[in-house]
Amino acid sequence: MARLKLSANRATRQHDDLGACTSMELLGSFYPAQEIVVTRLDQIRSAVTEYGTRVAADRPRESFMIMITVPHGQRRPAGFETAYRDGSLGTNAWMHEIFKRPLPMPDDHGVRMWGGPHTPFQFADCDPLWPDETPDEFTSPAAGHVGLYGWLRATNARVQRLSQCTHTLLDVATVAELRAAYAARRHPLSVAQDALRAVPQDLAA
Repeated sequence: MARLKLSANRATRQHDDLGACTSMELLGSFYPAQEIVVTRLDQIRSAVTEYGTRVAADRPRESFMIMITVPHGQRRPAGFETAYRDGSLGTNAWMHEIFKRPLPMPDDHGVRMWGGPHTPFQFADCDPLWPDETPDEFTSPAAGHVGLYGWLRATNARVQRLSQCTHTLLDVATVAELRAAYAARRHPLSVAQDALRAVPQDLAA
């Protein structure tokens, strides 16, 4: 049995031509730490998820990572170091992954953040796309995935622009197709263009 400490710090992970690095704010008090008592890795994962969810609720839309401190003399559960290092304990789930030089897209913005289950989609030079408090047509397809929700809204905006508001995204693509396109990190404009090309002419008219 081990007593560990969870703490949250503002942090972002930035990608550029040289690779990726994490920038963290260590000074100040971002959020109160929590002590946990565990014997297995799955207990740590569960505790990290609960703690991170609470931090996100109290510090909405903040980018942060969770640190796990092992006090002197405490035994680490088997496999702890590897799991902590590779992120499989969920400590990075709320940290924004930012591309400093987004790939250019003709006639549109590059993607600054693709987002994730707890982090938003964002175009370069635009605000991040967070779920609205009131559910909309993309709430159910996104199934609580924050990044996918924002990507769906961005793709829908391009479908409407290209079709002059004749179609919406869910008129021209299935949820399965859209989830696959998001997982493949396809740009919203490209997905919108392909979806509209596939629309039968009698429906497009």
